[in-house]
Amino acid sequence: MAKKLMVNCAICDARTLQAENYAHYETITIHSATLLTSPDGKAALSRLPVVLDCANMVEVAEDADLRTINGSLEIHSRDAVSPSKYYLMVNGVLTIHPGTEKQLEPCVGIAVNGSLTCPESIYAALTNVSVNGSTTCYPDGAIVLKRNAVIDKLFALRAKHSLYWSAKRMIMVDPQLDGAALRSKGASFCAQEVILAQSKVEELVDLIEEQAQLIIVPDHTAVVLDDITLDETTLERYGKKLYVIGDVTVPEQGDAWTGLEYLNVQGDITVPQEHKDALLSVLTEISGDVKLARPKGAVLKDKPYVKITKWMLEQQPAGLQVSDCAVVQIADDIPKQWIVERLHIADCAIVKCSEELEDAVTMISADVGRIGGVGGEEDQGIGNTISAVLGGIKGVLDTKVINAIQYVL
Repeated sequence: MAKKLMVNCAICDARTLQAENYAHYETITIHSATLLTSPDGKAALSRLPVVLDCANMVEVAEDADLRTINGSLEIHSRDAVSPSKYYLMVNGVLTIHPGTEKQLEPCVGIAVNGSLTCPESIYAALTNVSVNGSTTCYPDGAIVLKRNAVIDKLFALRAKHSLYWSAKRMIMVDPQLDGAALRSKGASFCAQEVILAQSKVEELVDLIEEQAQLIIVPDHTAVVLDDITLDETTLERYGKKLYVIGDVTVPEQGDAWTGLEYLNVQGDITVPQEHKDALLSVLTEISGDVKLARPKGAVLKDKPYVKITKWMLEQQPAGLQVSDCAVVQIADDIPKQWIVERLHIADCAIVKCSEELEDAVTMISADVGRIGGVGGEEDQGIGNTISAVLGGIKGVLDTKVINAIQYVL
């Protein structure tokens, strides 16, 4: 029989733990994001050789149901009221809508690993709430819109006398948006940021709450909520004025993008070296970085060991991409400039190089476990690690391991 117990789980429920059922273990190790306990459960844990590695420990009544949601959950006033007490855990997004006091009455606690959004008055009344992420409260009585809400001509036709709220942004660039109609209906708006067409500023600005950040764009600007490539298809679809909330790629072939009249990028731009200066001449603003595209050269991948030589880079002026290899060794005689311009290494465990080349190799490496010198004590560590693993097999056989999303002790 195993002498040790190891439990790896997201939620460990120790509320009804019976100490006698686990007394034969020499050690019990619990790795858990959340540990649920009760007075009886705590007493049982104290009598056992338990090692706890838990982010949160929450005391919950034994008779409360545990409800776990992986993803998103919305609580509405039309939802049925639970006949029994429950503790709610959400790994994702929890949205609580107005008028849900009855639905929340049986809830003895809430834990959210993600984000929580709810009305201000309901949040103030919640008890035993833990949020590992972001919490957003919106004004009572507001109508909640999507995180990226488009306020256009059709929206104005359906608008009500109400405050409209969005957790992130509102987009008001439709040339046919009727600001006078919104005003006559008593609509107002609240969001972190509002993107406004230049000609709509005067008729809409006083309908927007003062705390919102106003972003003014030229008339007929298309707001793109995605990563895009600046090719002919993109410009035919969106036009010559773009506000991009995402990353932008400039293609190697074609120059349709040179006709852009406005380009604002809330993200990064990847551009070939030969197009960089032309791009900067049409770029209006960017929140991220302008990155040079790696040339598409030869690819080396899925090898236990590979040595990169000067000759290899001489044969591949367009570049060499190395990925998913265990050990990559860089020859000492490769010029630094060639390494920076022609070599890219990603998702490799170890990259060996001389100390003189280490800075250049670091610049062109992504998701690499270790970059360092050849030989010496560091390399001996690999053998030592293997020996330790083999020597530890016997200890593993003495241990019962449980891996689960949710586990009840």
